[in-house]
Amino acid sequence: MEGVIALIGFFGFVPLTVWAVSAYRHKSMLAASDLMKAMVEKGETLTPETIRALGIRPRRKHGDLRTGLILIAIAVATIFLGGAIPEKEAQQVFGALAMFPLLVGLVYVALWVFIGRKNPED
Repeated sequence: MEGVIALIGFFGFVPLTVWAVSAYRHKSMLAASDLMKAMVEKGETLTPETIRALGIRPRRKHGDLRTGLILIAIAVATIFLGGAIPEKEAQQVFGALAMFPLLVGLVYVALWVFIGRKNPED
């Protein structure tokens, strides 16, 4: 029973952390957006320096590539972890779990190849 609780706590910690970071980013972006709306309504101009000071950063030029490579690395590490366990069933489970970040990472890399490098604004 204690092992089950430890596993639930361990695997529940990751989604909880992702949720907390996402919620904080959403809250801070919403506050910055409200502040920019108020500034525009008062007739003030928004300069790039002001926007950067509010914590809004431009999109990274190679952000999709970076995210894709990180997800692919996580998938490969998951496959290696499954290979380190001598049971055949564990290798299959870890291989199956690795497919999700692998495929999402490949999509991010494909987006970078086909769309991300072709923007004239970059």
